[in-house]
Amino acid sequence: MKIVENWNIDNKGKPWFDDELFVVLSDSPTKSNCEKYARAFKRGIGSITQIYRWAMTSEKEIKRKRGEEKFVNQVKRISKKAGWV
Repeated sequence: MKIVENWNIDNKGKPWFDDELFVVLSDSPTKSNCEKYARAFKRGIGSITQIYRWAMTSEKEIKRKRGEEKFVNQVKRISKKAGWV
């Protein structure tokens, strides 16, 4: 079991489920929410902040820099469902 900042990060590096991303993206990108979801999904805070960053990145920028990355495209797809534009 991996422990960071007093919580378990056993899911670090594992794929995200769409439902998990939707929950994260249904809330605002605050420091407290990043910690809350990191703890809830057994991930590092950096992974949660990265989800918010990809959600806020323009489609054009993603296609130019990361268009082939499955995770980035998954975050962008779910961010649309969660109401991010």
